[in-house]
Amino acid sequence: DQPKTLLVSEIEPGNQYELVCTTDAGLVRYRMGDVANCTRLLCRADNLVPLPKEPVEIPRIPLVSHAYRSGTFLSIYGERTNEQHVMNALQLTIHQWREQGIPVKFYDFTSHPNLNVSPVKYVIFLELITDQECIIDSEQIQLKNTANEKVEQQLCKANQNYLDSRRKAMLGPLDCILVRIGTFTRFLDEFLRMDRVSPLQVKPHRMLKTEGHLQFFCDNRIEKSLL
Repeated sequence: DQPKTLLVSEIEPGNQYELVCTTDAGLVRYRMGDVANCTRLLCRADNLVPLPKEPVEIPRIPLVSHAYRSGTFLSIYGERTNEQHVMNALQLTIHQWREQGIPVKFYDFTSHPNLNVSPVKYVIFLELITDQECIIDSEQIQLKNTANEKVEQQLCKANQNYLDSRRKAMLGPLDCILVRIGTFTRFLDEFLRMDRVSPLQVKPHRMLKTEGHLQFFCDNRIEKSLL
């Protein structure tokens, strides 16, 4: 699969692009697995990047944000669930909640295959924020009762292989666990961030692989005792 390759100056806002890299060290069109959103083009009104004070012509500079990592990251019985499958399921679920008048927005997620239960199943840790970027534990507690069912329905629509595994009872229904506001920021600070490394260089952990990381998210789940 060799889709058309574009230079950075040729990409358009509103589209997604997978990054490829060629280096002097020998990499040639290496597919890094990162998919980025082109959000908009830089203009003089932005203050994110210092621009010349003189009225010179600004080159065509696209601004991008990380979207997801391509490839499989959850596949217990060959269902090959990738990050985009889960992201779509979560975004559609959140859209349904917003239509019900609950003003929550997606912040971040991670996952874990729970192999210690029968049947085995996915566990998804999800952090939500409001439009004002403040926590509303009371409403999130209410969402806990519907999160598993709604995300499960959307993931079955997103990935036919996952649906087949569920119908065969090879996989149990997933658990979608809501975590406290700020959980992913603290996880970044405590486990991932290193000295002299920009936070923008740290890629999100979409699957938890160590017991310590898993326990951190379990300890930050939203419980009724928070109210």
